[in-house]
Amino acid sequence: MVAFVGRTAERTAIRDALRDRTGILVVGEPGAGKSRLLAETVRGLGVVRVSGAGPEIAFGAFAHLLSGEPQGLNPVRWAAGQIEVEALVVDDAHLLDPHSAALVRHLAEHHGVRLAVAAVSGAALPGQLVELWKEGRLARLDLGPLSASDSARLLSLALGGQVEGLTSRRLWHATRGNVRFLVELVTSGPFAYSGGLWRWPGEIVLTERLRLLVEAAIGEVDEQERSVLEYVAFGEPLELATLIELAGTDAVERMERRGLISVGDQPLRVQLAHPLYAQVIRTWTGPVRTRGHLARVIPFSSGDQQISELSGREKEIARLASWNLTNREIADLLTVSPRTVGNHLCRIYSKLGVNHRLDLARLLA
Repeated sequence: MVAFVGRTAERTAIRDALRDRTGILVVGEPGAGKSRLLAETVRGLGVVRVSGAGPEIAFGAFAHLLSGEPQGLNPVRWAAGQIEVEALVVDDAHLLDPHSAALVRHLAEHHGVRLAVAAVSGAALPGQLVELWKEGRLARLDLGPLSASDSARLLSLALGGQVEGLTSRRLWHATRGNVRFLVELVTSGPFAYSGGLWRWPGEIVLTERLRLLVEAAIGEVDEQERSVLEYVAFGEPLELATLIELAGTDAVERMERRGLISVGDQPLRVQLAHPLYAQVIRTWTGPVRTRGHLARVIPFSSGDQQISELSGREKEIARLASWNLTNREIADLLTVSPRTVGNHLCRIYSKLGVNHRLDLARLLA
């Protein structure tokens, strides 16, 4: 297990809530480290852990604690009679079935059980838990990303040595402090040790596990919402007016409400909420759909002022190269030869004063 670092203020807030109130509700993005934070904070307190398992099975979260079939006219009271615990950690509370949610509230109200509850930001919570929060009995903690300094500490502990400063900064930017993504990149990334430092070349290896983790964070989307995400993935930063014209106002608003895209203030440009989203979303499309998206968004894509000096074809190749595609992969997408791609890249590097695909990614962002 990877070492636990940071979160000192958050751990204090959780302990205070468990002492002074019924408990605390911790919300954050998938992979933010909610469950690990609660586990580390309540370690040694003799708590019982349950986890939301979806609405299909009554008392599904408590199945490992209950025996037999519900008896009597009040199944919640029946279940509570089988559980003797002082504190309860509830993971994935947004996935609790109605019976489990009612049992959580019953245990808190009638048995004095302390609650440490974790849920995904933006997900609908069971009404029983919302009421506990509105009544002031549950404190609320919005868990943000791991800080750049704590991310660097985690990297050093995971790799077992000092990490190059540039590597730490690159990985924090790539993961935006998402602990789950960071750990996966450390596990699968091409790190090299030289001169007493661990170094990362800056190229993200999209493993199957990382792809699944990112897709789980994105969640389910319908066809219109998928188009919104794909247009942004291929064209970010993209003017808001252009995106609305391409994908429609309703779908764009839904993606913004879910926190999957973000809109800058001035000018109104749209980007995906996390850098890894784009790399995964671009794997959803085949060559024909990819070329169609590029044709629609490249003429409107924003970026560094220098980009405007490039021709239309050079903009296409610069964007594809910024995604770490090889010359052969770019050639296949654009139905040109790898040599043609290489010649274009030489001119692009010369015009922009750069010499690496990572520099192109920075300019285009």
